[in-house]
Amino acid sequence: MALDTFSIPSFAQIYFGILVVESIIGIFTNVFIVLVNLRDWLKGQSLNSSDHLVVSLALSNTCFSFANTAIIVCFIYFVEFVFPDYVFYIVYGTMSYTIFSSSWLSSWLCLFFFLKIINFKGGCFGWMKMKVGSLVPWLIFLSQVISCISSLPLIWTTTKVYSQNSTSSDLGGNETSTVTKYKINEFYNIFSIIVNCFVPFLIVMATTGCIIASLSLHTRHMKQNMEDSHGPSLKVHQAAARTMSSLLVIYLIFYVVELGLGFLPMSSLFYWICFMLISFFPTLQSIVLITGNSKLRQICSELLNCRKK
Repeated sequence: MALDTFSIPSFAQIYFGILVVESIIGIFTNVFIVLVNLRDWLKGQSLNSSDHLVVSLALSNTCFSFANTAIIVCFIYFVEFVFPDYVFYIVYGTMSYTIFSSSWLSSWLCLFFFLKIINFKGGCFGWMKMKVGSLVPWLIFLSQVISCISSLPLIWTTTKVYSQNSTSSDLGGNETSTVTKYKINEFYNIFSIIVNCFVPFLIVMATTGCIIASLSLHTRHMKQNMEDSHGPSLKVHQAAARTMSSLLVIYLIFYVVELGLGFLPMSSLFYWICFMLISFFPTLQSIVLITGNSKLRQICSELLNCRKK
């Protein structure tokens, strides 16, 4: 996220309501995913590996929405509140951490579908397919460790920019120092994005492509042999392929928009359009997860039907 300047144009306040509403909707939809699975767990029902990944992803998106709402409110109405080091570092570190975490968790979710659907005779993927249930908790833990380790140097490499009429106390000046903005290290910012965004995106793209190709071949084979090409097992696989394809498209848009923010000034109208798209990302991803999960989809449908009555 481009959080290295505090110059907010006046027209940006027009988008304030939209940005906050997007973030609040993202919080509610992701909290819904967490609460549904929490309810089942409290009832004694065991959660499968995909549920663990979905819940972890929803928690990550919830944290992102909270941090995004906080930064929007502070940047537009309480700019001076962002100046203290701890405020900026906490918000920027949290947003970086949640973006990285969401990327890795999405890639593990797609990898999980890939391992469950594709048949392997042996090798590394064959071993992973047999051990996928025990691997998922470690993958979730690994994604959090990588995200945390990657986000901390972003804070350490960020430097303060002071106003021309003031002197930093670190330089021995007597005047009161005034921070006007924080300059983010571009090299490490790009490096962390490549590691924590581009690599997971490649995993999502590769696993999605393999599943789509496999399902296409399997469907064609069943039609040639006059078999039922609409069986329940195939429908589950097709639903997984749709979920993965949707996540792939969402992340492609997200990364393009995120990259665009790094080159656009905050005074630009396109900057705030991109910011609105990023704010909508947790909501859009939660909708994909809900529609792609039969349990979540059924409960959501029941709640909507109750409201209509």
